[in-house]
Amino acid sequence: MVSAARNDEASNPFWDYSLSVYARPGVAAACLALQDDCGLDVNTLLYAAWLASMGLDLSREHLQQVEAAVDDWRARVVRPLRELRVSLRDFEPAVALREELTALELQAERGQQDLMYALYTAYDPGTRPDALQHNLALVLQCRAGGGSRPEEALRRLLALLS
Repeated sequence: MVSAARNDEASNPFWDYSLSVYARPGVAAACLALQDDCGLDVNTLLYAAWLASMGLDLSREHLQQVEAAVDDWRARVVRPLRELRVSLRDFEPAVALREELTALELQAERGQQDLMYALYTAYDPGTRPDALQHNLALVLQCRAGGGSRPEEALRRLLALLS
């Protein structure tokens, strides 16, 4: 996830929340650590946190529905752009191209979040007082691909978002 917004897009409160939260000190690093080390998706983490910011419970069923809806987009659009951008990180002749890839990746992230938001509009969640802890833990349970000590990284993110 990168931190710039396009003003010509339709309103998406989830996107607005994500831009705001991701810009907080330490949040980007914590999210990227969970993505890189544990196989979690930053947008899914932010979705769980966004729901929790409204006191809403993320159910396992809804999370599975969201993941199924964005899986192809993430695999075919977001990840390839990210991988290409990252591969050019230390290649000085491609600095301008890397900047363009960053903008494209941002558009792809927004596209993923638009898909997620569309599913939210049809979701009827419950509420719970520990929504942030519950929602993030559920994402970890359902999506973690291993990695070193994901619970510790999740606790760091939880502290940053609380």
